[in-house]
Amino acid sequence: MTRFQKLILFLLITINTVNHSIVYGQEEKSKCPCLQSKIRFDDSSIEKLVLHPEDVLADPNLFWANDSAYRLVKLWHQEISLPIPMDKWKGWVQELKNRSAEEREKNTQLIAVKSMIKKEKEFNDKAIPYICSFLPKDCPTISTTIYFTTAIMASGFQMGNDIVIYGENADKDNLLIHELFHQGQRAYQPTSHENESKDSAMDQFYINLLIEGTATYVAYNALKEFPNVDPLIRNDYRLLQDANALNRLREKLNEILKKAPSLVAAEAGRKEFMASLWQVGSTDRAFYVVGWYMAKIIDEKLGRDALAGAIPKGPRSFLHTYNSLVDEKLRVFDLYTKK
Repeated sequence: MTRFQKLILFLLITINTVNHSIVYGQEEKSKCPCLQSKIRFDDSSIEKLVLHPEDVLADPNLFWANDSAYRLVKLWHQEISLPIPMDKWKGWVQELKNRSAEEREKNTQLIAVKSMIKKEKEFNDKAIPYICSFLPKDCPTISTTIYFTTAIMASGFQMGNDIVIYGENADKDNLLIHELFHQGQRAYQPTSHENESKDSAMDQFYINLLIEGTATYVAYNALKEFPNVDPLIRNDYRLLQDANALNRLREKLNEILKKAPSLVAAEAGRKEFMASLWQVGSTDRAFYVVGWYMAKIIDEKLGRDALAGAIPKGPRSFLHTYNSLVDEKLRVFDLYTKK
């Protein structure tokens, strides 16, 4: 065989391999719609606030009504029953207004956002296959926009189909993974897949363990590819490595759950239960830490398909599956069977 013939043969083999890879990739995407997902980055909100704060302050109500990110911020405040500190907010924007045009261009949050905007395709290429690997194969396509903004009280949150990220956290790719996984979870609306307890307050306890625990597990496992963590999640990850802290949080959760049936019988008790739920679950981070451990055990002992399947099956299945895999001292109190 001449050198020319060898070259032609090599090119034919290469072209065939590439074509096979393309076809294989298309087949995989058709089998798993999630792989066709699209994440878009939007910096219009932070640009308005940092570069044109005088326009924002000229009519704050109009800005809150029309800005895509701030419409979601308003919904977030309503969702968690947190009043919008309008006077304080105007003060934050006034500080931006007091800066010169040159200083505005050098705003560190804006620079971080612009840097992330340039990485949109790279982020999509890595994040989408990773997130989809923790979701059921029939998970529908995720179509979401990540809005970067500033002068808000949250580091980041998921609301409806979209996500809002505080500008200071624009480069915190691990936070983005956590919030994006929530988008995949939303496709299943866990409570509609089971006959859960009739008491929504008690249901919410287990739902939060499922959604925050699995999202924390997915993001924690992504640290190698997505290593930039915001301070709150960094603290969660420290707790994950502390067996004593994990046990204390589980014990606190179980104490509240054991009291739940008697507490929720009256309005005053219901308020006490919800306050305790928020304190231990969210403030003390039990939803994230204990829920992470539950997801970890299911994934390690039963495999990825079992963990992914827990999402559409809902919180009761998640709880029962975990409890069946651990010793009694490690179990989470089960209100569904203690009635």
